[in-house]
Amino acid sequence: NDGNDSPHVIPGVIMPGESGTFHTKTRHIFRVYDEELGLLREHNVSQASDHIVIHEACHVVDKEAIQREMESLVHNQTEPCLPEDASPEWSCIRYIPRNEYQRRLDEFAGTVYGFSTKEESQTREIGDTEDKEWSFNIPKIPRVTTSGPGFLKMSFTKRMNEILLPWYKMHKKGGPRDMVRQHHVIRGGFTNSHTVTMSMLNIPHKLKLDLIQEMRRVLMWWTGGRPLEETATFGIRIYHRNSMLINHVDRADTHLASAVLQIAQEGVDQGWPLEVLHPDNSCSEVYLQPGEMVLYEGARFRHGRPMRLNGTDFANLFTHFRPYDWHGPGNSPRYDNQLDHDGFLKGSPSSSSTTKDEL
Repeated sequence: NDGNDSPHVIPGVIMPGESGTFHTKTRHIFRVYDEELGLLREHNVSQASDHIVIHEACHVVDKEAIQREMESLVHNQTEPCLPEDASPEWSCIRYIPRNEYQRRLDEFAGTVYGFSTKEESQTREIGDTEDKEWSFNIPKIPRVTTSGPGFLKMSFTKRMNEILLPWYKMHKKGGPRDMVRQHHVIRGGFTNSHTVTMSMLNIPHKLKLDLIQEMRRVLMWWTGGRPLEETATFGIRIYHRNSMLINHVDRADTHLASAVLQIAQEGVDQGWPLEVLHPDNSCSEVYLQPGEMVLYEGARFRHGRPMRLNGTDFANLFTHFRPYDWHGPGNSPRYDNQLDHDGFLKGSPSSSSTTKDEL
C-alpha cells in the first residue's frame, strides 16, 4: 500500500525458489509474507526497477506435515446422515439419484424448491431451480483437482476456528458488538434477495487477510500444491427464512477453487444443504455444521441452495481462488482447446485421453 492507511493488495504468491514481477508505483510499501513465519521483509519502492531478494529468512514448507494436518480435517465423505429425523444436526453428504432428484422437483418446485411467485422469479419461471445461461462454459473450465467429484467436506483448521467463530459471536445480531447490516440485493436473478432480505456482517481487513492466507494453504493442498491467486472473499452473509439460491456455475475467469465456510446456524428447523449437481443430473447434498466447510470447483460444477431455508439465520462465508495461469476461457493458452471431456488436460495422468503407455 502507500502507507496512508490505503487498502492492502495481494498481487500474488511466489513459491520457494521462484521469482515474481509485480507492477507497483514509487512510494508504495511492498511487504513479503511467509504463510508460517509472517512478515519477512518490508520495502519502500523508490524506483521502477526495485527488486527484493530474500535468502536467510526463507521458510521451507513441511509438505508432509501439511498433508497430515489436512487429512486429519477431512470428513468421511460417505458417513450416513443420522439421526434420520433430525436433519438440522446433520454433518454428511447425501446422494440423490437422478430419477429421485427429478421426481422431487416435479412435486415440490415452486413450493419447497426454487422461486415461489412471479415477484420472486421476475424474468425466470415460478419453480425454476437452476440457471442454465452460463452452463455453456463448463466444457471450457479446467479441473483444479486431479480426481474426485469436484468437492470435499472437511473441518476448519485450528487457525480458522480461532479467528472466525469468536469474532462472529462478538459481532453477530444481538452480540456485545452487533455489526450486522442489511445485505444488498444480489443481481442476476440467482436468489430471491429482492423479496426475502438477507443480512451481512463484513469481516475486518486484518481478519480477511488472515483468512485468505489460511484458505490459500488449504486450497493449495487440495489442488495438489498448485499456486493459487485469491480473487474474492466475502461475507459473512446471513440468510433468513425462505432464502434460496438456484443452482448455477460461478464466474469462469475467477472462481475455480472455492470454499463455503459454515459460520453459524440458528433456529433451523430443517437442514439446508449445498447441492452439487453431477454431470448426469444426480445430486449430492452437502450438510454442514458450524466450524465445517466444503471445498468445491464452482466454475465447473453446478451448485446452489434451491431448497428454501426453513430457519431463522444461516451464516456463510465465501472465498474464491484461481490458478495463476488461468484468465478465463479464450484467454488461457495452456488450457484452451487442451481439455478432455472431464476437464483434465489431455495427456495428464488424470485425463481419460491418456493411454496406459503414457502413464
